[in-house]
Amino acid sequence: MLEDQPYQCPCCDFYSLPSRGGFEVCPVCYWEDDGQDMDRLDEESGPNHITLRAARMNFERIGASDASAVSLVASPGERAGLRREQRATYH
Repeated sequence: MLEDQPYQCPCCDFYSLPSRGGFEVCPVCYWEDDGQDMDRLDEESGPNHITLRAARMNFERIGASDASAVSLVASPGERAGLRREQRATYH
């Protein structure tokens, strides 16, 4: 089971990361945290091979940062207790 942790994932906005920029993989959306954040939405992330904007849109649409990660992310039940502060991404 997932536990609430102190750092917000830049992709899914859940507080699911034990640190920021340490290349931890978010269990909620499967984004590898390379330190990129909302100020660099359209810059391709090296480890993720996608822009943060595209990954955020994917999460809202399919529940994962990328279609290949859908089977790897936490279930809605597992993430139910996690805090989320959704930030707007304007297209």
